[in-house]
Amino acid sequence: RSLPECLSSACSGNRSHFGSRAQSPIPPIACTFVFAAHNMGGNFSFTANADSVSTPGAKCILSDKIDGVTAEKLFEGIEKYIRNGKTKAGQEAEFSVADEEGGVHVTQVFNVPELFGGGTYIMHNVYRFDPLKHRVEHDFFIGQTHFDRKTPMFTTVVNILSEPVRVESWTEAHEVRSSGKLIKAGAEKVVAQMGSKATASIDQPSLSDNTKFSCITEPIEDASISADAFLDWFKSYLTETMQATELPDGTIIEERSGFLGEVGMGAKTFAKHVVKQDENHIYCYEYGEDESLTELAGVTHLQVHSSPFRLEWWNVQTPGRRAGEAQQKVIQPFIEKVLKSMEEA
Repeated sequence: RSLPECLSSACSGNRSHFGSRAQSPIPPIACTFVFAAHNMGGNFSFTANADSVSTPGAKCILSDKIDGVTAEKLFEGIEKYIRNGKTKAGQEAEFSVADEEGGVHVTQVFNVPELFGGGTYIMHNVYRFDPLKHRVEHDFFIGQTHFDRKTPMFTTVVNILSEPVRVESWTEAHEVRSSGKLIKAGAEKVVAQMGSKATASIDQPSLSDNTKFSCITEPIEDASISADAFLDWFKSYLTETMQATELPDGTIIEERSGFLGEVGMGAKTFAKHVVKQDENHIYCYEYGEDESLTELAGVTHLQVHSSPFRLEWWNVQTPGRRAGEAQQKVIQPFIEKVLKSMEEA
């Protein structure tokens, strides 16, 4: 997988009927992965949640010594690999590379399966290269709205260390509120299950705070379910239709995939739903690929409004530095592919 696929692995493709897509952090346990890289690079390993070389006290993904290449040449190889369009995942309907946005701008457009609303979905990647520090920064934007607002979901840093040559990397997840196309697809799936033809609109001023944005449905007037009965209906929908599991304390655990899984870029993800009857609100705690449900990636909110009956969705990503197994699964094959490309050249 390529570096921009922080969307699918390091960030975990976990949008579903309810939700959001947020980074998938992994519990801070050091994990080492060994592979035979090719003649250039030799055999070396990556360690997740290693002590950072450049940021004392923080964690990173850190490789062993990489033989047969200098820091300068590896940095140049990474930049050439990206500029030559080799980060293309293969499932895109459109793909482009351009010098803009203060760096290299890679655009990926995907066709969305009809199950998730159809149409297209766009992802923007902006890479900045610092040849003096041998440092690459990658801003990742999910959807056009975040790109227009200059609010990346994630920033991945790749440092090429010298003496010895090693790769150090981590991802910064930003606290970003999302209410775009994939949340709309999930919202309309739920509304359709209710028997309603009401549609949802993305990035609308929130009904609770018009300085923020949400995905909001039209008034729901053609369903047999009322606003007062919705929360109980939704719990049944999760457990009966979506095969989620209700625990004795009333929380509901769900294992799922989403749009990205349909196009071969997603992974199995996990979420915990908490229903608050007194607030007319559902909190969906997103854990990405972390089956232990210990590292929170973000929270998707569902607010029920009455008079008229409308549903309002949004997701807030949990900020923080990520340097776990999910991030390692992105940087390891990326560096391996760069080395192979350099060797072939």
